[in-house]
Amino acid sequence: MEIYVVRHGQTDYNVKNIFQGRKDIPLNSEGIKQAEETAEKFKNIHVDDILVSPLIRAKETAKYVSNITGVKPMVEPELIERNFGDMEGKPNREDCNIKMLLDYDKNYNICNVEPIQSLFKRVFNCMDGIIKKYKNKSVVLVTHAGVAQVIDCYFNGLPANKDLESITLKNGEVRKYIVNNK
Repeated sequence: MEIYVVRHGQTDYNVKNIFQGRKDIPLNSEGIKQAEETAEKFKNIHVDDILVSPLIRAKETAKYVSNITGVKPMVEPELIERNFGDMEGKPNREDCNIKMLLDYDKNYNICNVEPIQSLFKRVFNCMDGIIKKYKNKSVVLVTHAGVAQVIDCYFNGLPANKDLESITLKNGEVRKYIVNNK
């Protein structure tokens, strides 16, 4: 089984470096260009299924992959970005910032943000289901930075230094994982 994880193209919130979370922000012009370039990477890859977050920025990115592969995207609700609660639409603050919110051990439960360990549980359960349901297929998952970090941990464990930012996909980046189904 091959799993390709795609982070959506750029949005204005990405440029402004503010929390996006579940705010339904569309791709900007650079994000559309990134989505088109990302889709081209699938030109010579067989894809059986495309699963996508329900948020517009991911769905727009998946549309370009679909245009290249001919595979219709299906919404997978559990691929939705982490809920950043009161921080959505806002920049980092001293009392609530991305460094704190990515601390797996401290598992902060502040600012109505989905705690990191809850995010891990949600995404790990989703991945277990995907691997079972799409056994021996080639699947593209179009999602978000936070979810992609957790998917990387699903396959590779937490980074030794526990720095989740070090494994963050760039907008439009693709990462491939191989699952040896029995």
